[in-house]
Formats: sequence, C-alpha cells, structure tokens
Amino acid sequence: MFYNILIRNNFVVRHFCIRPLKAHGEEPGNEAARCMKESNLILGLTRKSMAHTKARYVACKNKARYLSLPEYSINMLKHPSLRVNFRESGKNAMRLMERLASGKALQVSTKAGTDIKLNIRGRRVNFCPGYVNKDIKLGSPPDIEANIAPVENKSNGVIVVDGSIPYPGLGKLKAPVTLTIKNGVIVSIEGTKSYVKKLKNLFRQYGKKSKVLAEFGVGLNKKAKVCGNMLIDEGSYGSFHFGFGSNFTIGGLNAVNFHLDFVLYAKELIIDSQQYKI
Repeated sequence: MFYNILIRNNFVVRHFCIRPLKAHGEEPGNEAARCMKESNLILGLTRKSMAHTKARYVACKNKARYLSLPEYSINMLKHPSLRVNFRESGKNAMRLMERLASGKALQVSTKAGTDIKLNIRGRRVNFCPGYVNKDIKLGSPPDIEANIAPVENKSNGVIVVDGSIPYPGLGKLKAPVTLTIKNGVIVSIEGTKSYVKKLKNLFRQYGKKSKVLAEFGVGLNKKAKVCGNMLIDEGSYGSFHFGFGSNFTIGGLNAVNFHLDFVLYAKELIIDSQQYKI
C-alpha cells in the first residue's frame, strides 16, 4: 500500500493503492479505511467493488461521497450508457423507490421461470441515480437503479438467471443458472456444469452468510445493455438483479466480506399484489 499526496488549489489529492481484492464486498484494510474516512470524495477505481464494505459505509456516514468505479477502462469511458441523462433517468428510480418504500411483499415472475417472493416490510429503499452530491453519497455510473434489502430469512422461490453473473469466469451467460431459495438462503444451484462448479466453490469459500439473498435491484439506464460488466448490467433497463452476501450497508442485517449479483431480464414485478411495470 502507498499513496502520493498532491496539493492543488487548496485541495489535497491522495492516490492510495491497496492489495488486490478477491471478491466484491471485501474490506480494503485498516489504513485504506482510515484514509477513506478522512476524505470528502473517493473515486473507487478498483477491480472489485467496495460499495458494500464497512469502509465505504463509514466514510459516507462521515462526510465522503463515494463513486464506485470497479472494472473501469478506456472502453468503459466510451460506452453509450455513460451518455444517458442521469438526472432524468434518476426520476424513474425515485418513483420506484417511493413505491417500494410503501410495500410489504414483493414478487418477481418471468417467462424464463423465475418465481420468488420477498418480504420487504420496514426495509429502507436505496436511490442510486449514478452520480453523487451533498445528499447522494454513493454512485456507480452508468448504473442507475433502485434497490432494497429484503428481510433475510423470508425469501422463498426460484430465480432463473438468464442475463449475467458479473464475476471473472462467469459474466454474460450462455445458458441459464437456476437458484432455489428457501428461507432466504440458496439451497441449490443448477445449470451448466462449469457455472455450477464455479459458484459452489465461491460460496463455499465465504460460508453460509454469502448465500443469503441480500438485495433486490432494478436497472433503469436505457442506454445500458447486459454485456457481462457489473455496473452496465445492474443498471440495464429491462433487467433486475438479486444480490447475495453482504447487505448491512443498504439497510439489511447480513455482514460478510462478499457480495455477488445475479442479473436477469425482467420489466415488471408485483408489490402488495399490484402489478408494477418498469
């Protein structure tokens, strides 16, 4: 770890390098966490996302704004999804957020076979418009979404993932992966042998808490299409994602050094028995 300090126009700019992270949601280490807590604006140019870490959460609770920019590259900066009108698209995220905030039960069913029920009673909804300001502390452009942490032991059903699993060796799927959820935890994984082996090894490494259904999110960037990149996929209009593992930073109770999202194609959900089209 090291950092360079540049002082320009009364601003102190620190370039801090951390050890490579093994998974999304892994903590960056005490020294990096301390530096983050002392900052006003953090650009998270990392390979793995730190959005779900305690270090990011504490920094934003203090005074920091955090731009989560994992897997960024020159090609990413050229991507059409970064040319969307973020403020206009954010209005859709706000409308969905307000509807979810008043909800108690959520159901997702798709033609691919997903059929799952979530309990969202009393859970905070998160507005993620893809930018940060004095009020919005976390942004992950081009990801524009609204998300919520369902009650951890109340989710039941089947999730058929036909979009992507944004993780090395997985990415945009060539064949679906089916997850069976019982009382909020993955109890079986079915699909292509290589996908299943990779996922089972990954969850085994991080333990039972990594299998907890931790997040439900809806993508709202109309210039983003599922391609295997995490921020593009999660923000893609016409996609939902289910996150597993850590969720204590978004209003849940599960804390683990791991977070993995599963993206599927969908445009409608049911909130308290009423259909909601995205």
